[in-house]
Amino acid sequence: NIKNMFLLRIIVFLILVSLLMILAYPLLIVFDISTGGNGFGICENLLTCSIPITEGPRLLVLLISAFFILVFLLRVVMKFINYLNKEKSIL
Repeated sequence: NIKNMFLLRIIVFLILVSLLMILAYPLLIVFDISTGGNGFGICENLLTCSIPITEGPRLLVLLISAFFILVFLLRVVMKFINYLNKEKSIL
């Protein structure tokens, strides 16, 4: 039982780190471009870069979808942890 709780807490930690990475990804792209990078493969040369008009909304939908899927998984894991603890919770 203690091993299961430890594994569930590691899963919660990994989900939270993934959520932070999803939120930080657009900032990392802008930072990479501002320091002379290619925006993690988005644009090789900033002067001749031609990004399709759908690239921004596609990235936004992808990140928001991943965010909500991870929030859902986090909620399921937390409910399971509460079930294992047999405690009443506000979840």
